[in-house]
Amino acid sequence: MTSDNPGPFRAGSLAARPSSVAFVYTCLAVIMTWPLVTQLGTEIASDLGDPVFNCWVLLWTSGQLLAALRGDFSAIHHYWNGNIFAPEPLTIAYSEHLTPQMLQGLPVLAATGNVVLTYNLLFLSTFVLSGLGVYLLVRDLTGRPLAAFIAGLAFAFAPYRISQHSHLQVLSSQWMPFALYGFRRYFASQRRKPLVGASAALVVQNLSCGYYMLFFAPFVVAYCLYEMAARGLMRRLAVWRSLILAAAGVAILTWPFVTPYFALRHKGDVGVRSYGEAVQFSADVYSFGTAAGGSRLWGGVVNAFPKGEGEGFPGFTILLLAAIGLGAAAMRARQGAGSASDRKWQRIAFVALTAAAAVSSIALGWMLFAGQLPILVEGRPWHDSNPLLTAVAVFGIALVALVPRVRCALAAAAPASFYALAALAAAVLALGPRLQSAGHLLGAGPYLWLHRWVPGFDGVRVPARYFMLVALFLSVLAGLGMAAILRRLTPRTTIIGVSAIVIGALLAESWVAPMSTNVRLDPHYYELTPRRLDMGDAISPVYRAVRDMPGKVVLIEFPFGEPAYEILATFYAGYHRRPLVNGYSGFFPEPYLRRATFLQHIPFDLDAATRAVRSSGATHALVHEGAYPDGRGHEVTSWLTSSGGRVITTFGTDKLLTLR
Repeated sequence: MTSDNPGPFRAGSLAARPSSVAFVYTCLAVIMTWPLVTQLGTEIASDLGDPVFNCWVLLWTSGQLLAALRGDFSAIHHYWNGNIFAPEPLTIAYSEHLTPQMLQGLPVLAATGNVVLTYNLLFLSTFVLSGLGVYLLVRDLTGRPLAAFIAGLAFAFAPYRISQHSHLQVLSSQWMPFALYGFRRYFASQRRKPLVGASAALVVQNLSCGYYMLFFAPFVVAYCLYEMAARGLMRRLAVWRSLILAAAGVAILTWPFVTPYFALRHKGDVGVRSYGEAVQFSADVYSFGTAAGGSRLWGGVVNAFPKGEGEGFPGFTILLLAAIGLGAAAMRARQGAGSASDRKWQRIAFVALTAAAAVSSIALGWMLFAGQLPILVEGRPWHDSNPLLTAVAVFGIALVALVPRVRCALAAAAPASFYALAALAAAVLALGPRLQSAGHLLGAGPYLWLHRWVPGFDGVRVPARYFMLVALFLSVLAGLGMAAILRRLTPRTTIIGVSAIVIGALLAESWVAPMSTNVRLDPHYYELTPRRLDMGDAISPVYRAVRDMPGKVVLIEFPFGEPAYEILATFYAGYHRRPLVNGYSGFFPEPYLRRATFLQHIPFDLDAATRAVRSSGATHALVHEGAYPDGRGHEVTSWLTSSGGRVITTFGTDKLLTLR
């Protein structure tokens, strides 16, 4: 860590305080997502899809916790039994449970009852806290708060986030840099407080997003081993003992939130993703050259290979800063290598292995770019990347193991060497179980082993979300690069000018304002859903009637099975809290899917549809007649009344019926 820190943003200054930095990040988050802040309580960030579903999760879990705090301790027993897909249990475990996000937003939600306001504040907080975590980490690495501020900016507004604006759980990556920062402080001081903080951050990250619980943990282990090796702590039993206790604590606190997901697997019909889904939602090599469509600067311009979940462009500014950081590290590595004294055979091994690794790397790079090598094998171009990947890995490991000068070079280049290798590993894993270049198959990827053999990986379907880890590691490298630039700048005006240009370029590449809100989904065969969400006591009278009705109520809503309407039905179930046969989530139970085949589209097979409703246990039906085109919604009401139903409440085109 450097001690000199010329120019503005000096260590110890008011501007360098974490509170000041967090305030600036907050202001930038408001600007970058404008006009969201002007309608925090009425318009939800992004679209009326997953954000609205996540609002139901927040409503259900907060409601159970508040009920328990009021003395109804049975509410905790039913914490996981969300009131959708009735009568199925554990429906919260069909997707992310968002418990940390719920606890974070609970004061606002309890005070206002406005879940959209709560969600939007959580959404904005992911940018602020992500930036703050990287700021603390890079400030500790470099001793330069200005470089750390820019690194935090790079992660807080990484271009990848644009494509994930509708996924609060994916945006909730803020605890990863806090965990790395805590572990670094522990290894530097060997005090318990930073270790406790790092462990707490890791627990919160595990519970905030199941993807990161699986994806980030191996990198935490690698980081701890790197720090121990770099500081000569490998033989310190006290350090090992503390880390083992910390790992046990993390596992114990995480486990209660994992068991419901395993319980679902024992039911046999939900909880497992297929190999085909993992392939579908993996990145392509060309995804790194594909920007999110919402980017005002690069959307539609940097567009190498559009595909679902394949918008992994890291940003030219971040790449340039990271390259500068690696260049500075390479100069230090060269100096460090010169201090090593290799034996003759080690010098020969260095030359041979370096040449072999270089040739393999060049060939691999060409294959990743072109999809094949101009080498004929059985009359066809060679397109299997596995031998090359294996060769690069083997030669690299052999260099580190056999040649002291390589180990000295890596140590001298630290921490850039660790973060560069981590970014590379995350990028390869983002490619999923089958490596593809512009749609051309290159062979199996390392992720395939994780999908097959590591518990939990077969329950997630989007390997491309490793992009967020790539963004994290690149942002740290960008901070190291900015620190290298600042070391060469002396006049105060030059530092301010260069920093302003870098900050402007970073923000321009992530610019989305004016940000879209309440974007309606396009339902098939139905009218568009209402654009406005009602909340609290302002919900429709029919939902208030459902909420206030005495006795047992199990509700089924029509349209049934159409995601755009199922999400709204799920949302309002968070307010009326009655069992709902409808639902929406990451998984769908088999009984729901069977009912949807008979109830989704008019004209119904009336006998099959009637059996489907009666077998659901529904006591009441809510028909949104206006959702059906050509005025056909009345046909659903007529069918239900002909089967013994009775209309008890009407509001506009919505009709609430009791069922026989």
